[in-house]
Amino acid sequence: MSGNVAAGKRNLATYLPAVIAGVLIVFLWVVHLSSVDIPVIKGIAFVVALVSLGYSFINMLVRDIRRTYVDPIGERASVLGVMVVETILLFAVTYLTVSQVPDQIVGLQTPLDSVYFTMTTLMTIGFGDVAAQGQWARGLVLVQMLFSLLVLTSA
Repeated sequence: MSGNVAAGKRNLATYLPAVIAGVLIVFLWVVHLSSVDIPVIKGIAFVVALVSLGYSFINMLVRDIRRTYVDPIGERASVLGVMVVETILLFAVTYLTVSQVPDQIVGLQTPLDSVYFTMTTLMTIGFGDVAAQGQWARGLVLVQMLFSLLVLTSA
């Protein structure tokens, strides 16, 4: 019985941060669509979602190294895929929000543009049609680059 409780706690540690990040991403999209401008709330939601995703990725990596997973590899791969999509959506909604500030991101006008910019940054392609010009936008792009380098590539 205690083994099942321990396995349940491990599952919770694996999946809960990804669920928290997903809820926060939906919250950010809803706030963006409602045109409510509360930068502090948006910033806190972004940071908490990013930390949650980072924790999930690192937790999976450490557990893979230690080989302490009781979950099947297919289940972990599914969760990893969801977290990658969540990462893309998190940065996309954040870029969309930052683009509303004048002179921050040039060429980004629609949600599709924000996903496109996120993917070109993630893939290190950088066509140049959408570009971070302001300091806030460049800082955010650096955060995405570091997050992608440290977390996504190690997972």
